[in-house]
Amino acid sequence: MTIEEFKKTLKELFILSFPILAGNIGQMLINLGDVYVAGHYSTEVLASVSIGSAIFMTYIVAGFGLTSAITPVLSNYRGQNIQSKKFFNSTVIFSQIISIILFVFIWLMIPLTEKFNLSYEVQSDTILYLKISSFSVFFIFLFQALREFLQSYEIVKLPNIMLIVSVIFNIILNFLFVFGYGIFPELKTAGLALASLIVRMALSIILFIFCAHFTKNHKSPNISSYIKDLIKVGLPISGAMFIEFFGFNIVAVLVGKFAPVYPACHNIIISIVSLCYMIPFSVSCALSVKIGYANGCKNLKEIKRYLLYALIFAVCYSFLCVLIYLLFNKQLMQIFSNDTEVIKIGSNIMILAACFTTFDAIQSVCMGALKGIKKTVEVLIVDFLAYAVISIPLGIYLAYKKNLMLEGFWMGLAFGIFMAALAALFLFIKNYFKLKKIY
Repeated sequence: MTIEEFKKTLKELFILSFPILAGNIGQMLINLGDVYVAGHYSTEVLASVSIGSAIFMTYIVAGFGLTSAITPVLSNYRGQNIQSKKFFNSTVIFSQIISIILFVFIWLMIPLTEKFNLSYEVQSDTILYLKISSFSVFFIFLFQALREFLQSYEIVKLPNIMLIVSVIFNIILNFLFVFGYGIFPELKTAGLALASLIVRMALSIILFIFCAHFTKNHKSPNISSYIKDLIKVGLPISGAMFIEFFGFNIVAVLVGKFAPVYPACHNIIISIVSLCYMIPFSVSCALSVKIGYANGCKNLKEIKRYLLYALIFAVCYSFLCVLIYLLFNKQLMQIFSNDTEVIKIGSNIMILAACFTTFDAIQSVCMGALKGIKKTVEVLIVDFLAYAVISIPLGIYLAYKKNLMLEGFWMGLAFGIFMAALAALFLFIKNYFKLKKIY
């Protein structure tokens, strides 16, 4: 390992990951915009959005797992010199099949929210938020599938610039619809869902028009074999992402039994942590493309090089995040809420979030590498054990039995992700030596 080689590898990853990062931050800033506006309207509205978003995004992220298979599958096709532009129409169809399935699941979930024993002022707004947001799924997955398709060709600038620009329009619409202004009525929680629906619709239509040229001069392949590949790679990723987000978002629902301040506080911390997570996650996405291509070419040396340097970067970056969380925890909470109780509780939990961040960055890079070599079942197993077996049971025990409430849940999450990081690193090393024997 040399400094020059390290710089060269990071430059390759950053050239690809920076636009992905911009887009991922754009996705997160849309959510942060909702949190910011809701938090400045009322704690009750923020709590409603927190719980509604937790339920909604759990399903959406599961769908993202399926669409995320598009990049490694097409990258591997490219590495094998298979013409993959002809899969454009099949990619669009795949995105809408996912949308229909998740739309139905969200509506089936709506009556069950009454069983959560939420406070009265939160429950009705949560249901309304879910009903409006459910229509966003068709546009969310069309945009995401097209973005993944372009990403497999390392065309990443346009879709991600679009996401950044959409943040501005989303915040403007949030203020207009939530607080009401001129001809716009005061819609409160419903206004947040409506603003996101409009923005996502515009994003998907514009990107589809841009991608229309991919349909020209390319014969459509057998869609069933392509979709089988996507499901084979994507289903374990989907399950892993569902479990991971379920682990976070079930906390928002469980702490909703205490008081509105707890889900509100949890949503702010999740938003901050998720925003910081976008950098290692974007590097992980770039890593899956680079390793996927190297795997298709059977280039073991490149696989090793990309993972090693990505891990070094992840550790250095997470150390910086830890310093920020520890030194500026109160200031971070004050950005999103004026409620002194929310700021006080959140400031203490940010210390636990600092522990979580380090191991989350490591496991993210390892997961990206595993996706690149199409070992996605391992990703599912690791996340299932980390969240379903460790984090949530431990969090429930600490929150209810030890009366630590939200702090107890975050202790469980931090310990679970620590175990996930160790397991993911071990599994990649194990698979690396298997590939070494084959290649």
